[in-house]
Formats: sequence, structure tokens, C-alpha cells
Amino acid sequence: MNSRTLKLAALGLVAIHFVVVVLHSFAHQLLSVNASPAQLAFIIPVIIVAPVVAGIMLSRFRRFGTLLLTASMAGSFVFGVYYHLTADTIDHVAHVAQLEPHRWSQMFVATSYLLAISELLGAIVGILLLMRTSTTASRGKHAF
Repeated sequence: MNSRTLKLAALGLVAIHFVVVVLHSFAHQLLSVNASPAQLAFIIPVIIVAPVVAGIMLSRFRRFGTLLLTASMAGSFVFGVYYHLTADTIDHVAHVAQLEPHRWSQMFVATSYLLAISELLGAIVGILLLMRTSTTASRGKHAF
């Protein structure tokens, strides 16, 4: 896969991730499943802001944008899998699935899984872009 295709995939994943984050946030609010201040200190900069900034940075500051994308998506993936799928927390999908209104609990569960998928794919694409950058740079060519 060439760098241009990977970059487009990264931008697409950032856009999809942002839409899913917005829907997931609505579900959190409507179901009164509130994040703690400590969780928000991670969620806002790492899960919401960093992927968008990374997408913007990819075109101009490629290496930094790619590093930010990879780190934010990997961190978001670990955070989400822990709180939504692993730990016995108020926002574990098994607990939230029982809440009313049921339409929003279903949205919460679906977006939890979609976040995990988009974040894992975003981290993988970021790693592939980093590998492409390293390989291209070691050959003395301009990366991307």
C-alpha cells in the first residue's frame, strides 16, 4: 500500500472516529453515564482532539501528524477497551445495555465497538505510515 493511500485511509479513519465519538458522547449524556474528571482529562485531549489535530498535521508536518495519530489512536483503544469491555465500570457495555432509553443504550454499545475498531485501525495505519516514513527516509527519499 503506498503512502498516499495510507494517508487517505488515516484521514478517513479520523473522520469516522470523530463522528462515532460524537454519537457515543450523546449516548453517554442521554443515559447519564458520566465520565469522572480524571477520565475527561484523558478523553478530551487524547480521544477527541488529538486525532483531529493529527489529521490536520498529516499534510504539513507528516512525521509529527503520524506520531500523534498513532499514539492517540493506540491510547484511545486501550482506554476504551478497558472501560467499555474489560473493567466492571458504569460504562461497561454489559451495564449500559440495560439502561433506558433502550435506543440510546444500543447506540452506546454499538459506538463502543465502533470506537475500538476505528482506533485499532487508526493505530495500525499510523504504524504503517511510520514504517513507510522510516523506509523512505532511510533510502534518502522524501517521505509521503
